[in-house]
Amino acid sequence: MAKKLNIITAGGNLPFANNGLKLSENILVVKIEEHEKFKNLFSIDKALLNRITVDMEKNNFDSSQPVHIWVTKGDDGKEHNYLIDGYTRVAASKMAGIKMIPYFKHTFETFEEAHRYALHLQTDRRNLNGIDLLKNIQELMGSDYIQSLEGNKNEAIGKELGVSEKTVERANKVNSMASDEQIERIENGEASPNQIYNEIINQETVDEEATDEQRERIESGEATVKDICKEIKAEKKSRKASKKKSTDKDDDISESLSTNEGTPAGLNFNHSDGIERPSYRLSPEEDSERTKERKAAYEAGLKKGSDLAYEIYDFILSEIESGKSAEKIRNDSHFDDFSVARIYRAFNLSDEQKQEEEKSSDSDNGDSGISDFDDDIIMGESV
Repeated sequence: MAKKLNIITAGGNLPFANNGLKLSENILVVKIEEHEKFKNLFSIDKALLNRITVDMEKNNFDSSQPVHIWVTKGDDGKEHNYLIDGYTRVAASKMAGIKMIPYFKHTFETFEEAHRYALHLQTDRRNLNGIDLLKNIQELMGSDYIQSLEGNKNEAIGKELGVSEKTVERANKVNSMASDEQIERIENGEASPNQIYNEIINQETVDEEATDEQRERIESGEATVKDICKEIKAEKKSRKASKKKSTDKDDDISESLSTNEGTPAGLNFNHSDGIERPSYRLSPEEDSERTKERKAAYEAGLKKGSDLAYEIYDFILSEIESGKSAEKIRNDSHFDDFSVARIYRAFNLSDEQKQEEEKSSDSDNGDSGISDFDDDIIMGESV
């Protein structure tokens, strides 16, 4: 015979305490009715059931853990005692031969209210997962309560179940797209909802982006959907990195070659009369071509500067080795004039380089064939 249950105050911190919850009393196990929806929403763990049954056979039913019953009139006009929480305990009671157990009596208006209450009881005791999580999210998503809410429904369901919004989003995708075989694997504990979600995402990626050759490898068994999905992701990552590298390089060059609003410096003209004149704006195609030209000039300038810097460095070392002081080297005639043409001639560079420079007018006349832009690069970057 069941232990006598002490009178306790029900309600208080319990959710929905105003929905007709009464103090705990006892009920014959045979009078408890299983409600198909509740029975399907919360699965019974067989190992747990066996452990509880053994404990009940030894210690009887734990009176501190009453089951919860929804007392309502059905369409047939008869009163029904629907079990909404405690399916494992009731099943264990039957197996242990217990005839009467304690219960809390509820009078909800709708199944939805009873379901939400049962969810609170479940989430207070344990984290919903696996097939139970999927089923309850699906039930809530279709409920009038959730559909009547404005805003993010996934977030609202997450709060009801004590899970994240992302978990609800993934569960919805599994509920809507998983195959019967995948659902069965979740029910049997062979896969989690998250694993099935990843399988669905991988399949979508392959369906949308795999090449014919990759699909053939899947069909032949040479590769799995997961293998091909990894290949696709790796290819994407590689392309993205290459594109970023190329874009960053072009941006660096463009910034060094342009002034405000993307106008190339070579097309800006300053006039001594102070009159503002419109400057020609290149088209995107022209600007791209001009950038390439400037890049080539920039690289050529770096080479010239490197050659010159080496010659100067070599000269200074030889002067030091000959015993000259730093002061004498600093005052050497080689360093009297750092204009491009003269410094090349001072250090007696190659005939080819001298010929190239001699094509320019002497910089003292202010008419150098090398633009100010190129001089700045050669002298500023290298010497």
